[in-house]
Amino acid sequence: MAKIRFVLSRSAGRGRAHRLVDAIRRVYPNATHTRVGSSREAAGDVTISMTYGPADVAQLAREWREWHGADGVVYVAGGDGSVSETASALAGSECAFGVIPMGSGNDFARGLYNGDVGERAALALVAGTVAPQVRPIDLLQVNDVTCVNVFSLGYDTRILRNAMRVGRAVPFAGSLAYPIAVVGAVGMRKRDFVRVLGTDVGGEKLRIEQDVTVCAVGNGRFYGGGYQPLPEAKIDDGVADFLYSEPVGLMGFAAVIGKYRGGSHVGDRRVHMRRVRSLVIEGERELLWNVDGQIHESSRIAIHVLPGAVRLALPTPDRS
Repeated sequence: MAKIRFVLSRSAGRGRAHRLVDAIRRVYPNATHTRVGSSREAAGDVTISMTYGPADVAQLAREWREWHGADGVVYVAGGDGSVSETASALAGSECAFGVIPMGSGNDFARGLYNGDVGERAALALVAGTVAPQVRPIDLLQVNDVTCVNVFSLGYDTRILRNAMRVGRAVPFAGSLAYPIAVVGAVGMRKRDFVRVLGTDVGGEKLRIEQDVTVCAVGNGRFYGGGYQPLPEAKIDDGVADFLYSEPVGLMGFAAVIGKYRGGSHVGDRRVHMRRVRSLVIEGERELLWNVDGQIHESSRIAIHVLPGAVRLALPTPDRS
């Protein structure tokens, strides 16, 4: 059996951590409880580790990687930020990571589990951690940040910033924070001028210089609490899906956003999609962008696909 660390974010899941601990103890009755800095001996073969500080997720993953290598699996129970931190800490190693969706958006997990990221489904995954399917998946390098799911810039990142404010002000909003933020962002600027340089997977040179409302690059299908900017993206095909939309006004945005939610915007004349391995995006001023829900700002963004850079452990479903 693999050496397993369950990393539980105290801030994710609106207090559901204790129910997850109970589920883990039912499957692994001898599981220990450890935190950052505990010894390898104290952890044993299966351990439950709560986070107490902002750097704990990555540090707990690094410890397990160093102790167990290819025999190790780190299951992170949290949201997309915690998933991204775990994948980044394990990139380039043989130690695998898995996901138990216990955050607010759970967008990377939506792609893994066919959209089923409710608490009951999350708890049921624990039994499947005994014999997971393990395979390599891709990451994106975005400047000096590692991305496991989706990079985006433009109007949607301004909406995301609003959603984060909604989440802090109304903690029980959960995945509704993003739709609430969409309504609140009606009056915001809806375009950014960008220059995009790159080559698509067919070898065609890309040179785009124009205003855009949204620009996204990713391996995953979902973001923003269930929106699907890249409905055909795959996490293990060695390429990234790239989307940019022509600038739209308020009425145009209202027409597109419903399609964007369900992933039916593909084919809309205002939306352009390509498959790429690398891109450089530049702005005439600082651009607001995000990686897996974490917001950044710069005038130049270099994006590269890292094929098979990390190992994913997918719990097998309980057939009983």
